[in-house]
Amino acid sequence: MNDGLFGIIKLNIKKGAKSLVAIAYSILWLLAAIKFADRNWEKYYPTLLFAALSNCLYELLCYQHQLWQMEPNGLKVSMIPILLLVLIGMPVSSWIYLSNYPRNSKLLRQAYYIIFFTGVFVLLEFVSVKCGSITYHNGWNLLWSSFFDIIMFVMLRIHYRKPLFGLMMSIPYTGLLMFIFDIGFDKMK
Repeated sequence: MNDGLFGIIKLNIKKGAKSLVAIAYSILWLLAAIKFADRNWEKYYPTLLFAALSNCLYELLCYQHQLWQMEPNGLKVSMIPILLLVLIGMPVSSWIYLSNYPRNSKLLRQAYYIIFFTGVFVLLEFVSVKCGSITYHNGWNLLWSSFFDIIMFVMLRIHYRKPLFGLMMSIPYTGLLMFIFDIGFDKMK
């Protein structure tokens, strides 16, 4: 198997720890939210739903043509990692991201913030891939995930500020990804 972009780094993880990745990440995101997120979560709620719904949309659109796939890794139900991502991972990480966004800072500082969160997501995904918790398919890889994460964090901020505009902006972006990765309506559930 080609290890791709970060193939130089080797991780030696015990077999039993692999099944805990989705659960461990969910716990880590919840602990991070306790420490770093704004307690006024209600103002972020529409965007948290947008993040979760976007993840669900991927699962539906790419049902027959997965680009990346959450693997069960020893969990009895393969849907558990997906549910943990949809119900905890994406909303809670988006809450932390939006809570600390440098609103009144210069554009360069905002760009660094987006790059920082992208780096966190790429690192977590890298570990997940090495643990076998995520597999890539149909041309997707960690570099594509990096690009995707940058756009995702920009879109989350846009949606938070102007929800309707954020929704409208996500339509052509989704269409572009569907075109690049040949995800036609015939491959949907």
